[in-house]
Amino acid sequence: MTAPMLNSLLLASTDVERLRTWYVDVLGGEPDPDGFLHFGPVAVLITPRDDVSSSSAEPGRVILNYTVTDIAATARVLDSDGVTWVSPVEYRDEGGAWFGTVQDPDGNYVQLIQLTPQYWAQRRVRHAGSPLGRATLRDASIGVRLPAQDLARARAFYADRLGLEPSEEREGGLRYQCAGDSFVVFSSTGRASGLHTQMGFYVPDIEAAVAELRDRGLAFDPVELPGARSRDAIVDIPGNYPSTGAVGERAVWFHDSEGNLLGLGQLVMPGTPDADRF
Repeated sequence: MTAPMLNSLLLASTDVERLRTWYVDVLGGEPDPDGFLHFGPVAVLITPRDDVSSSSAEPGRVILNYTVTDIAATARVLDSDGVTWVSPVEYRDEGGAWFGTVQDPDGNYVQLIQLTPQYWAQRRVRHAGSPLGRATLRDASIGVRLPAQDLARARAFYADRLGLEPSEEREGGLRYQCAGDSFVVFSSTGRASGLHTQMGFYVPDIEAAVAELRDRGLAFDPVELPGARSRDAIVDIPGNYPSTGAVGERAVWFHDSEGNLLGLGQLVMPGTPDADRF
């Protein structure tokens, strides 16, 4: 059996608006139209329930851990909002990290963690002799970089055609955030080959996504793969990685303004209307 993937947490509350506002204003959660607050790859959904009290009876039973890059700066923001500290910010030698815990308005514990080089050194010692002891890149995050010979032109393309605005920018670079992942478009004198997929977006409804992007003026590339059926530029690709549980994938491709080849994909799961096509 493939282990399931944790992608969201549910916080029950008798005062949903108050609690959601706190997570947005204090922790910077980004709400989507369904009400999920996105904090990296794991989202938090705050929902009303009639089987909970107004405050958490056992706040230590489930603790929400948030990794931060500067715990002192985060603590100052929390202090300005008048939060209640359960454990003040402190460095713990046994963990090689900084920790601090506050309460949200319902009394749930929210723990902040800032990892240090000592944490990773201790971790290597703990994993000595195991395959993880010599697998440094397993702990690395992945950074997607797309070259742009004209960064202003690329920015306009991603805004007008894809509906994406950079979440951050720096000299020569634009960073885009999509759910829990990000990618960067950077100024480069190099030219993208455009001959292979450089990055893909997974969407829940590829036909709806294609229709929306076409309405924005995006042109999709006609692609023919041996043995694969296609319809309206969307290609049916049989099979997928076992961990996904999918029987196939529907995909479509396009080039951005700088010649980078990008794709949209939708996993097709067993028992869904499209599954009999694979």
